[in-house]
Amino acid sequence: MRHKKQPHWTIALVLLTLILAACGRSPSDPTPTQNTTQLPDLGEPTADTTGPDSYERFVINEDLYVRRIQAGVFVITHAFPWPGNSMIVEMRSSELVLVDTPYTPEATREVLEWIETELGEREIIAINTGFHYDNLGGNEYLIEQGIPVYGSELTVELLEERGEEMRTMTLDWLQAPQYQRYYETHETLAYIAPTHLFELAEGLQLEFEDEIVQVYYPGPSHSPDNVVVYFPSRRILFGTCMIIGRDEVGNTSDADLEAWPKSVRDLAQFDFGVLVPGHGDRLDPGLLEHTVNLLTNFQE
Repeated sequence: MRHKKQPHWTIALVLLTLILAACGRSPSDPTPTQNTTQLPDLGEPTADTTGPDSYERFVINEDLYVRRIQAGVFVITHAFPWPGNSMIVEMRSSELVLVDTPYTPEATREVLEWIETELGEREIIAINTGFHYDNLGGNEYLIEQGIPVYGSELTVELLEERGEEMRTMTLDWLQAPQYQRYYETHETLAYIAPTHLFELAEGLQLEFEDEIVQVYYPGPSHSPDNVVVYFPSRRILFGTCMIIGRDEVGNTSDADLEAWPKSVRDLAQFDFGVLVPGHGDRLDPGLLEHTVNLLTNFQE
């Protein structure tokens, strides 16, 4: 594997809605403006033919499952407590590329042990798409295993500058007794920076014999440092939290709301059939327009 810098790139439906509203809906990425003992409600996933039941699914534990969306391509969902996505892609040269991590080192270890059972022992390269803990909460385990973790220089700076503020905000969302185990874990979760750095504006290109992986920064969005990861041979774009997979915008504590839609529109330059959001079950290209529409309405 070689790496080099990359240049700039919906009477029954109503009843169901009422039932969901009465029962409470599972949260995703929380809204930072709410100081409450309740986890923020961000609505139901948008209906889509590429939902969670469309792919082979493997349950690792009550918080953690994996979907095989293509041969050698796995979307990992860790609900701790907000379901967040990461991804593993098997390159033709046998290396594995892990994009983002589950929230914790323990969950990251469980996923990699499952992957080793599924695919055998492999060399792994990891990429962090931003400084939030749903991008790099598992770095501690990766680095202990000698796995190189790529991330931008700005990610390192933001982690140092805003990490503890992020922890305080998260713990404020987890005050209710039913969230005690999440609280305790997030209270002590180590925020570990990536080990292999690249300049954000220049991006990164990783080469695996005849395949490439492109890390691209279209501009500020959900956070100042969010990058996307493109697998051209698979036509897969990992959009991280820049792409919204649910029906609410969610956490905007580090967002540039003016630049975010422009950054998302810039991703239309990529040829992809699968678009993986940071949160939510949808994996279709329509998430690009969905994200722009949500952001536009959010600002009106």
